[in-house]
Amino acid sequence: MKPSGNIDSSLAVSTVRNALWVFPYLAVMGLIWGYLAKTSSGAIAGLVVSAVTSVLIGRVSAYFSETPDGCNVTPPGIRRRKSAVLREHVAADLNVVRYHRLCHRFDFALIKIEAVLAKDPDFAEALLLRAQIMWEGFGDAHAARESLLKIIAVESDEKAVFHRWARNFYEKLS
Repeated sequence: MKPSGNIDSSLAVSTVRNALWVFPYLAVMGLIWGYLAKTSSGAIAGLVVSAVTSVLIGRVSAYFSETPDGCNVTPPGIRRRKSAVLREHVAADLNVVRYHRLCHRFDFALIKIEAVLAKDPDFAEALLLRAQIMWEGFGDAHAARESLLKIIAVESDEKAVFHRWARNFYEKLS
């Protein structure tokens, strides 16, 4: 199985989620429309129209609600950090990495996490996943320690979650 990098997974998931959310309401309206037409073909046409409309609405609304906080549009006058926006887009990629890791497909997980880190090399969560993959999947303690030391350097606050996790994992490897 070759991992596909051609799909924007977060946008696809948002599109499907939004389409499934709106479909039942439009389906009821389509069935009512078909019932009022007094033919079974009217009901079928109503369902088809509602399905197509749901996909269109899901696709359009995905652009505005694909981020975890539900707001992909930056209000005028507010600048968002490039890395914060990028991290919102790689959330689905990290879920793919976690899935491959749980299935013990460490080679696929490593390919995907390296792609994420190529976009944002200081992403603490991705670095932690990389360290776990390197240790659990390949037994490479040296590479795992390098990732953990980078997390500790990036997350300078000792009370930060990833800083603590990286420090604990580093101590476990030592």
